[in-house]
Amino acid sequence: MDDDRVRATETSVRMLEGIVELGGEAGITELATHLSVAKSTVYKHLNTLETSGLVAKRGDRYRIGLRTLEFGGHAQRYDGVYDTARPQVRKMADETDELANLMFAEDAWGVYVHTSRGDDAVEIDTQTGRRAHLHATGLGKAILATFADDRVERIVDRRGLPAVTEHTITDRAALFEELEAIRDTGIAHDREECIEGMACLARSLSVPSERPAAISITGPVSRVTTGEAEATIRRTLEQAANVIELNLSGSA
Repeated sequence: MDDDRVRATETSVRMLEGIVELGGEAGITELATHLSVAKSTVYKHLNTLETSGLVAKRGDRYRIGLRTLEFGGHAQRYDGVYDTARPQVRKMADETDELANLMFAEDAWGVYVHTSRGDDAVEIDTQTGRRAHLHATGLGKAILATFADDRVERIVDRRGLPAVTEHTITDRAALFEELEAIRDTGIAHDREECIEGMACLARSLSVPSERPAAISITGPVSRVTTGEAEATIRRTLEQAANVIELNLSGSA
């Protein structure tokens, strides 16, 4: 089978990934050791990336450049879903005082594209652009539930079912059973499956785009899974999703 990938481009991408993996900043020797690549190779790629504005140099260390925000902004906005959903995500956060998120699915990953924090929101890592396994989040499971089973099988074959916490679903049969339940209720749950002590409720969005999307509200287990609190969050999710879907259908 032909392989049309450009190895040099792959290596440059690994440089960017490596900087992120090392905490957002790295020197040449540190990055070469981390990636098991020759220092001369690291230097050449970082020099090219710096010229393009994709990395920035401070002293002898490199970080991700602000030029990447330009590309990220286009990725967020190209189909209109982000701009339509953003004010509703903000409203969900304000109404619940918790963390509200918007996720797109791409390349068999879930990608956080917008987060809004309510007054009582817990600080967790849902920064824009962070990727997550679809099976390990409420957002991801809400999206998976919209797919046919054979598509889910292909995603699992590709990404596996790694345990992010001890509560993560790692069994195929259990995952498909939960997806059926989500299809029945329209709401997906994450019960400490991504972060210990945290839970979320999520709902998929019916959008005129090839990128599947979902919204969620996240908070400590004790705050979002009790009877009345969960019922309120469900209503908030449904109202926000309905507004987003109506606005998108009107602009399609």
